[in-house]
Amino acid sequence: MALALRLPGIKWGLPPVTREVRASDLRSSYAFDEDDILSGAAQASVARLDFDPREYHWGMLHGEGILLAMDSAQALGVFGEPWRHAYFDLTAHFARVYAVGRFVAVVAALFTVWVLFQFPGQWTGPFCAMLVAVSPAHMLQSDQVRVDVTMTAMLALTVVAALRARRSWMVGFAAGLAVAAKYSIVTAAAAIALAAVATRKKPRGLLEAAVGGVIGFLVGAPVWLIKPRVVYDQIARFTNAKVPAEYLIPTGKLFALHAVNLARFSMGLPAFLLALVGLVIMVRRRWPADLVVLAGIVGYAIVLVPLRWALVRYDLPLLVLLGLAAGVALERLAPRWRYGLTAVALVMPLAGTIAQIHYMRAPHPANVILGRILEIVPPGTPISRLTREAPPLDLKIYPMGQDIFMDDLAVKPPQWVLMSDLPDQAYRASNLDLLRTSYQEVARAESPRILAWATLGESSSPHDWKYTHFTCVLYRRKSP
Repeated sequence: MALALRLPGIKWGLPPVTREVRASDLRSSYAFDEDDILSGAAQASVARLDFDPREYHWGMLHGEGILLAMDSAQALGVFGEPWRHAYFDLTAHFARVYAVGRFVAVVAALFTVWVLFQFPGQWTGPFCAMLVAVSPAHMLQSDQVRVDVTMTAMLALTVVAALRARRSWMVGFAAGLAVAAKYSIVTAAAAIALAAVATRKKPRGLLEAAVGGVIGFLVGAPVWLIKPRVVYDQIARFTNAKVPAEYLIPTGKLFALHAVNLARFSMGLPAFLLALVGLVIMVRRRWPADLVVLAGIVGYAIVLVPLRWALVRYDLPLLVLLGLAAGVALERLAPRWRYGLTAVALVMPLAGTIAQIHYMRAPHPANVILGRILEIVPPGTPISRLTREAPPLDLKIYPMGQDIFMDDLAVKPPQWVLMSDLPDQAYRASNLDLLRTSYQEVARAESPRILAWATLGESSSPHDWKYTHFTCVLYRRKSP
């Protein structure tokens, strides 16, 4: 099921292979940042024994996996040409490059499902595996060149190792791999390893886990040994970036948003409610498995605050940990109730996944609006818009214009404005009023919504949920 749901949309969100897009010098999909990982991997080479992914600020394990997959696929003739040429020169095999890169995350998703079946107990692990398989958020992230699904797979491995591995260093090794996949999982991985050591009550366990963690991290991110200063400097540039005060989300609201997003876009409301019941059971009985899962939840909750944003991809570790809690609740029920509630809990996320696949296979709104812009906007005319990547326009022909999110358009009203509903926060009221009174809509591109009940509608959804189906509207200023 996990594989069947992740293959249909694996080529979603790519710009058309045209002369205009090639001239834009952009190779990004509409899931922004995918091109950063691909471009970094393209600078390395398996043939040269160069495994440096060049992009360090998320984690390196996934980037190294991308490089191995790309160079292996090229050796097998998948692209019919060097994959770097297909990618940078935007040839006819451009989509295959993204498909192979995304398949690395699909493999990590399948590994996650398999690992969860190894969780102790008759029902807990299998239910969580099924939930991950049909989760719309997990499916969406599995079809992207991102580190989050690989990190979640390593976290699931750490949880199972904490309960099944014979030696503590194995738990630490799995935790180190998780951190190498994405640094922000460090608090959850460490908490799980500490809980495992505490339940085993072996004096040398903590040292073993620490040594295993260091080895696992360096195996997954060996570049730290080769050029630590370069890696540190790149990470520091991103972690020290300032967020405007008006966009900082208060901690209480941030946790509330994560909880709501988990219920809507990751687990479905029935499974989320089951997880709450399971947490109560686990806190009361405090079995070793319970302590490991609870430690992971608390450890990951800590890092959500500095992450600042309530994005869907940030909830993937909680999908696994809370999915296990939901499985605990189901395991306490009589079989006649267990099967029915399992079906009910899986219907909602499965419907959300089907809706996302529908959007992923439909013409992307950014590509539709790109065609309309090339038809009706005179070359050389600035277009005020949110991002350069959606749609990819050549700045020499269509300069960026004013920032429709940050700038006051009334100061110098632009001739053309391209709006989208990607931002999580509202646009300036003055800009919206100006568009209503002084502009006319000349083109609109959007994907018709289906199965909206599965996610309780689309209102207040994070922007990385809307990557597949955001609405684009092109406005032209009315004549005086």
